[in-house]
Amino acid sequence: MRNLYKNLQDLLEQKIRLYENFIQLLNEEWKCVSQYSYDDLQAIIAKKDNQVMQMQALENSRSSLMKKIAGNLNMKPSGLTLKKLIQLKDNPYRVNLSSCRKKLISNIQKINILSGKIRTLMDHSALSLKKSIAFVHSEGEKANSPYEANGQVLEKKFPSRMLSVDA
Repeated sequence: MRNLYKNLQDLLEQKIRLYENFIQLLNEEWKCVSQYSYDDLQAIIAKKDNQVMQMQALENSRSSLMKKIAGNLNMKPSGLTLKKLIQLKDNPYRVNLSSCRKKLISNIQKINILSGKIRTLMDHSALSLKKSIAFVHSEGEKANSPYEANGQVLEKKFPSRMLSVDA
């Protein structure tokens, strides 16, 4: 059983490192979005996708390990959480697992905050671009339109010029 606890601790520490790397990628993504750097943003998104796949694989490993631990403890796998595992008195790794849990929760909160900020910035940027395009389009329409805003026909004023016939 000690071996299972040790493996769980190792998995959680790997997960913490992956989350910390993901936070760095989110900070880089923020810079790319705020500086309108499309090419750099594409590179960051590719790195994030790779990181997410690694996180999913690690989560699958953690889930299967938790099922093994639940089986050894004669518990339902769905009823065993990391918090409940930490509360078990006979768990020699409970202090280390508790520390890992706190770090994971902190990292998840940071990821949620950064993701929200990036999403908001992208939404504002897209809206600003949409308004800018609409303004440019409306100004172009006004310049070429033979009508005034009230529907009246716009009378073009042509500058008059005097011609000299003495030449």
